[in-house]
Amino acid sequence: MKIALVINYEFDSDYIEAIKQLTKLPLLESSEQDEFTHILCLEDSGLALKRLGLKTGENQKQSTRVDFQDSTLLYRKNSFGKQQGLAKAVGLNKHEPMQVLDATAGLGRDAFILASMGCQVSMLEQSLIIYSLLLDGFKRAEAVEDEALKSIMQNMSLHQAAAQDWFTEIIEGKKEQPDVIYLDPMFPPRNKNANVKKDIALLQEILGFDEDNDSLLEAARNCAKHRVVVKKPGSKVSKGGIKPSFVVPGKTAHFEVFV
Repeated sequence: MKIALVINYEFDSDYIEAIKQLTKLPLLESSEQDEFTHILCLEDSGLALKRLGLKTGENQKQSTRVDFQDSTLLYRKNSFGKQQGLAKAVGLNKHEPMQVLDATAGLGRDAFILASMGCQVSMLEQSLIIYSLLLDGFKRAEAVEDEALKSIMQNMSLHQAAAQDWFTEIIEGKKEQPDVIYLDPMFPPRNKNANVKKDIALLQEILGFDEDNDSLLEAARNCAKHRVVVKKPGSKVSKGGIKPSFVVPGKTAHFEVFV
């Protein structure tokens, strides 16, 4: 897998340099992309991660970006209630909004929903590529003249860090202990035919799969004040591993809760 940075829009040179320094990626022209499997592309609509490939003679691109103004995400926010799966798993159906540590932020969508419910959400992302997408999403959202959106963004903070390192600092008293730790690690598909959303599949190509989720869970349980929530794909609870206190079911994903 080879990734490069491509600029397709006129941006402030300082911003371009900041992205280059952050991602550590080579800067290429669009015409030089053939040898790369993925590109991080800076466009007028924001920073996007794209897959490059050839199929039946045509260049087939799939891309994803962090967009906190996305219509699907805003619809989910507007229809979200305290009795829905994520809220119940975190405990918002019974408690006031809490301090949540999203230790595997990904594209930040669940963090955004929790922040819209009033939670103070600290987001951790280890990958510099994904962190760059999140940072760009924050930058664009904070520039919008929308007080409701700004209010949600003020409930979110972003950190480039590994979850295990952050947990160690909590144990050492260097970081604040959160009420809830939320984990949404990359689980391998249970079978070859499992449907995976295109943007999630793209993240899996960059991040790979988390192989040692039990140790991550154990570390999280030593750090959370009240509970740890693990989001897992599929509607069925997986066998083996650490048994949860209870499970909040769902159609495409379920939440295992450890109190």
